Amino acid sequence: MSLLAPWFLAGLGLLALPVYLHLLRRSRPDSKHFSSLMFFEPGRQAELRRRRLDYLALLAARLLLLAFLIFAFAQPVIRSRAVSAAAGAARLVVVDVSASMGCCGRMDRARGIASELLTPEARLAAFDSRLRLLDRGELSRLAPGPAANSFSELARALRAWQQEQKRPVEVHLVSDFQRSALPAGFAGLELPESIALRIHPVAEGAEPNWTVESVRAPARVRQAREARVQAVVAGFHTPEARLTAVLRVAGKDVARQSVLVPPEGRATAAFEGFDLAYGFNECSVRLEPADKLRADDEFLFAIERTDPLPLAFTGDRRAETYIRNALEAAAGGAFSLVSGLPLPQARALIAAGGLPQEAEAVSAVRRGMGLLLILAAEDAARGRVPVTGWKTRGTRYAARAAEGWFSAQRVDPTSPLIGKALGWSGVRFYQVVAVEPGEARVLAALDDGTPLLVEHSLGDGAVLVLASPLDGVANDFPLHPAFVPFIEQAARRLAGWEDAAAAMMAGETFAPAAGPGARSFEVLDPRSRRVLGFEESSRGAAVELDQTGFWRVLAGAGRERRIAVNVDRRESDLAPAEKEDLDLWAKAAAAAGQGSGGPPPARPLAMWLLGAALAAAVVEMALAAHYLGKEAA
Repeated sequence: MSLLAPWFLAGLGLLALPVYLHLLRRSRPDSKHFSSLMFFEPGRQAELRRRRLDYLALLAARLLLLAFLIFAFAQPVIRSRAVSAAAGAARLVVVDVSASMGCCGRMDRARGIASELLTPEARLAAFDSRLRLLDRGELSRLAPGPAANSFSELARALRAWQQEQKRPVEVHLVSDFQRSALPAGFAGLELPESIALRIHPVAEGAEPNWTVESVRAPARVRQAREARVQAVVAGFHTPEARLTAVLRVAGKDVARQSVLVPPEGRATAAFEGFDLAYGFNECSVRLEPADKLRADDEFLFAIERTDPLPLAFTGDRRAETYIRNALEAAAGGAFSLVSGLPLPQARALIAAGGLPQEAEAVSAVRRGMGLLLILAAEDAARGRVPVTGWKTRGTRYAARAAEGWFSAQRVDPTSPLIGKALGWSGVRFYQVVAVEPGEARVLAALDDGTPLLVEHSLGDGAVLVLASPLDGVANDFPLHPAFVPFIEQAARRLAGWEDAAAAMMAGETFAPAAGPGARSFEVLDPRSRRVLGFEESSRGAAVELDQTGFWRVLAGAGRERRIAVNVDRRESDLAPAEKEDLDLWAKAAAAAGQGSGGPPPARPLAMWLLGAALAAAVVEMALAAHYLGKEAA
């Protein structure tokens, strides 16, 4: 036994107080009337008798009450292996369900071992990239998933679960113990002394495995001839082999190519000249013949074939010429600028100096259309910025400045509109409409804080406001090298160019709504079930991509993104970890659980002592009432 706060034992000196009070107690004399005391002698014996301790039971109760309280505050604990064993350890059976468990009957062996380890009190859990507690009945339905496992993440989850249990835990880990799942150092595998680890390997050794490691393909094309697909085929612990890579588009095999993969090496298969339908094309490259791990024999990706994205234009003709030339030079025909295009048909609107149909534009922006407002002197005269409603404070002219021009001094390089446009360095502005953007994000401003470029969110759409006209007089921006990348990035941002096809690995989290100017969206899984709605995404929620296949992300204005989710390729190397490493991990955890690496778990006694003090207090009150009643009688 040990004390956590031994300095409270100094309070034992208070035990003298009840003794002192009992000694001070004076008995009540028995008075009698007597004529004279002259014939009586003083007696010392009676005085000494009055100072003897009375009511010993009451005194003992009071001493015990104080002693119990003092020892309770000293916080005694018992550290004993017998106590720890008597408390009983919770048993947790953890089964690996990562993709590599689908090879060579590993999952069947894991289920068999787990069924033998599951005692009536034991809990069942599955893990890959995270730990999940399951019902015992789900053991027979456990199957390999698409995500990669991580033993460092498992150790972190076990530490958190043990803290919730507040008692020792015995963990039985059933896994193929893939080498790629181990961290670089053992620090990430550290378990507390209250967790004992028992390992149960199901992999006998490294298995040869070929995989389509990666695919390089364009996310969006205008013509089918522009599509060129390159697939990398890799072998792990494999001899030289000749395999066939098959390109599949929209559910049909459209091309085949034979590749010679060197021993434990890589080879590339290239495909081009295949047809693509308009819209999203769900594609894949797979290997034939299939090997023992079929999950990584196919790599999914998507290609969107689309016409140039339509951008509506209204306003100054000189600005239209500048913008059209910039789009043709930068985007290679990915965008088409159409004057007078109806807003329902446009992905974005560029308005240079005036917006005749403001109410219609506001409604379209709220539904997800992008808007670039290029302000002119007329907007300053009206006193407000269209759509946003910001106030204007007139027009500033650089003729009154010492240099004869203004320049962008305060810029946000994290925005592609600035960072990819040379930071607007060297651009001269001679006329700027002074606006008050409120809480909107200012991407570029003059030295005194007057905004030049402002980004604002309105509903599901985005609004960019350029506070200087593009008329060839108010600035030299259209003649500067920064203008072309600025217009390209603005068109991408407003038209949703990024909402194209993408490829991600299973187990990753998809959260495109994060950050300034983010739009709400809904997500459909490969089975077309909605897993995230507009309301949840608007609050910053994310979704875990826990299935392979094509996920759909739907945003406003008919925008859609297709995400191809594949098995994590870290699972393709089927080599287990070295036996020495596993033994070291298991022995370290076992030593901690048995106490050879640290003190045994402590059981506090303070609550028991407080209970005893309460009992002593009850006895003391009963005895005190008894004795007082006796004296009163």
